[in-house]
Amino acid sequence: MVVKHQVAFTEGPVGRQLSALTLPMVWAILALMSFNAADTFFVAQLGDDPLAAMSFTFPVAMAMTSVAIGLGAGMSTGIARALGAGEHAKAQRLATDGLSLTLLLAVLISVIG
Repeated sequence: MVVKHQVAFTEGPVGRQLSALTLPMVWAILALMSFNAADTFFVAQLGDDPLAAMSFTFPVAMAMTSVAIGLGAGMSTGIARALGAGEHAKAQRLATDGLSLTLLLAVLISVIG
């Protein structure tokens, strides 16, 4: 027997919904920042040149992360609107197109880099 879990983001107080959606992302960003701080500490133990190389690549990594966040936000907005309108085929197409665009950009950036 399959149990379907229905999530209702349109019910209840708006503040609680925003907190439920925002808090996991805040923890993820804090985890990434903590990782970067720890990584910088250990790379600094290797010397100035490795630390300089890491500092040089940081803006590139942040730009790629920003592109990924933007694509994810845009995809989730479009998919959510399609699902809210009951257009499941359109939501599937948007998900496929968005993932294809992400893959294309990742390959393009990797080739350029």
